[in-house]
Amino acid sequence: MSIPDLSQVLLEALPEPMCLIDRKGIVLAANQPFLHLLAWDEGGGLSGCSATLFWPELLDGAPGIGELAVEFRTLDGVSVSVKLSVSVSEEVSVVRVLASFSENEVTKVFHNQRLETLGLLAGGVAHDFNNILTGMLGHLAYLRSILPSTGDHTESLQSIEEGAVRASGMTQQIVNFSRLTPNAASTKIELNDIIGKMCPLMRGAISSDIQLKWHPSKEPVTLLGTEAYICQIVINLVVNARDAIEGGGTIEVSLSPHCNPDDILQIFGEEPPSEAYAELVVTDTGCGMSEETKRRLFEPYFTTKNSSGRSSEGRASGGTGLGLATVQSIVRSLGGAIIVESELGGGSTFRVIVPVVSEVPRMSAEESSTSSFDQPVRGTGERILVIDDEYAVRNVLGLSLTHLGYTLETAASGLEGLDKYAEANGGFDLIILDLLMPGLSGEEVFSRLKRLNSKVKVLIVSGFSSETVVRRLLDNGGAGFIQKPFSIEVLADRVHRCLHE
Repeated sequence: MSIPDLSQVLLEALPEPMCLIDRKGIVLAANQPFLHLLAWDEGGGLSGCSATLFWPELLDGAPGIGELAVEFRTLDGVSVSVKLSVSVSEEVSVVRVLASFSENEVTKVFHNQRLETLGLLAGGVAHDFNNILTGMLGHLAYLRSILPSTGDHTESLQSIEEGAVRASGMTQQIVNFSRLTPNAASTKIELNDIIGKMCPLMRGAISSDIQLKWHPSKEPVTLLGTEAYICQIVINLVVNARDAIEGGGTIEVSLSPHCNPDDILQIFGEEPPSEAYAELVVTDTGCGMSEETKRRLFEPYFTTKNSSGRSSEGRASGGTGLGLATVQSIVRSLGGAIIVESELGGGSTFRVIVPVVSEVPRMSAEESSTSSFDQPVRGTGERILVIDDEYAVRNVLGLSLTHLGYTLETAASGLEGLDKYAEANGGFDLIILDLLMPGLSGEEVFSRLKRLNSKVKVLIVSGFSSETVVRRLLDNGGAGFIQKPFSIEVLADRVHRCLHE
């Protein structure tokens, strides 16, 4: 057996795409995974051919050494981005393909990375904004507690508080969007409430010459799902409607129980998986779509959006072509279906039909803790250490908890907090700990506190944090969690529960 034949036998025994190239750039051998990557089905393989057939940039004979990121060209002309590992043995370059991405896959990776970056940026903005709102709401609650209950000041305080609460709700929508994950746990959620909060937020993404109208259901509509998923559906459908409208127009979003049994029979068959359904409808007065566009509407990367950012014919999906593909994926995961009605020049209607549950959802522990109280629960001198890098938060927590009868100390960093805890020989009844801090993170501070005293009580607070991290800390002995911004009543209740339950 000749050396080239032996090389071919050895290469074929390996599962990863590999080839051998001599110093002149001639392919000595290539295994089947390598040929498959290049869509090469010619008899005899690539042996004896120039590597420039699939590697146009290889003009100087042998490739370089080490890990390289280059472009291959398949037999049918498709560009493939590859990551290579190249080594040299006796004047022969051994080329291993470590990873490969088609043009569409590269676009998808870039899009996913961009979404991840957007989520991180949104989370950072939400964290900073929630710290500001925490200070505002806390000082408002403090002013209410020391000022007369009636007077000229009460209307101003009420207006400021209402504005801060509305801003808090908008920030929470940003948090929900940035936390969209495939494995998010399903809970019972009320669609009227979620979509009603989303529509005012979406008005900021729509030009003033487009009207956005929201028609809620006259009765509660409860779904088993994830709030962030519902937000994603509404965002994508409204943005698609916006981009289908040239000049002025109208977008209408409506929600109703779906009571047409013929529709359900046609969509889900004779034995539908659920007894009850709801219908979310998004209608626009845009340019509409042709039959060909409607057939391809939910294909990933399909879009009729032109370079100006507008649709030439009822935009099929986001700028990268994933908007409606994402909507369809979410709707299917909810056990539902999406129907499109459109014609050129006649606008478009998207009908999302999803299964619902009959009972109104009960509030979670976190939600129930944000209910109003007649009077905040007071303390009896218990010592509390607040560790938070934001002065506004430390200040308002100090004022509020001191006013409620607790003894307060504060620390502006994780290291300072650990030092104060050690100096006091663990003499604090409760630690209030922010998760997102520069330097030593809240999670690391929590871990070190537990090493100092396994029974230490820690109330975790954050303006934006990973649900996985919060759950991990609670499972490892965290006394509770509270999301910024919060009212003094919620803070008092949570502190009391952490101390006495």
